[in-house]
Amino acid sequence: MKKRKKRKNSASSRTVTDITQNIRFLKPDSTFRFECSRCSECCRNAENSIMLESYDLYRLAVHLRNTGHRVNGIEDIMNEYTDLKTLGDSDFPIFLMKTRGQRNECVFLKDGRCSVYDVRPRACRLYPLGAWPNDTLDGFDYFVASQRQFHFKGAAIKAGDWMDEHFSSEDRAITLLDGKATVELAPILHDLQKGDAPRDRILHLMITFKYVFFELDEPFKPQYMRNIAHLKQTLPSLGKNRR
Repeated sequence: MKKRKKRKNSASSRTVTDITQNIRFLKPDSTFRFECSRCSECCRNAENSIMLESYDLYRLAVHLRNTGHRVNGIEDIMNEYTDLKTLGDSDFPIFLMKTRGQRNECVFLKDGRCSVYDVRPRACRLYPLGAWPNDTLDGFDYFVASQRQFHFKGAAIKAGDWMDEHFSSEDRAITLLDGKATVELAPILHDLQKGDAPRDRILHLMITFKYVFFELDEPFKPQYMRNIAHLKQTLPSLGKNRR
């Protein structure tokens, strides 16, 4: 595995707020108004707002490698196109899409169009809605992101209908896995944080096995399940080894 470039990994409450502010939860039969005018404004003023899941990074890496870019693995995508943060004061890493220019445009916006449209992140595919597993991990909570009010016009659309069109069965299955992994890893990280386990080591393991350690020519889901199982087994030993 290539040596990872050194990054800032300090997070602030502002990062979390930027991702979750201005959202309103919806039921499947709730309606919202939305009309895409292909203005690309959802790709601008995007600093700290497009979070990339493990599967998003994998899909981008496969696509860019297969279209002639110099990509050997997910780490190339992370180094080139993302910023590393952690959630609050925890050791749970997240990756946010880099932006550029005075208008903080997504790095993949080219000539006013998304250059990776077919493999754009889940946050972009579902926009202006979002979804995250519910408390029982057997379905989803839907929400609408209303920062850009000028998009909310046109015909009324049911949230469930929008998700049926834009949230594939594969995406749903992997998002449920991701939600389950988050629930299982959070208390482990919390316990480690209360002790004197080495935080650099915790963060390194989380980044490696939640995001990096994937072969691009192998299916994502079984690799993800293997990696999360490894984290659940390995992370608790960091606290034991320090006692």
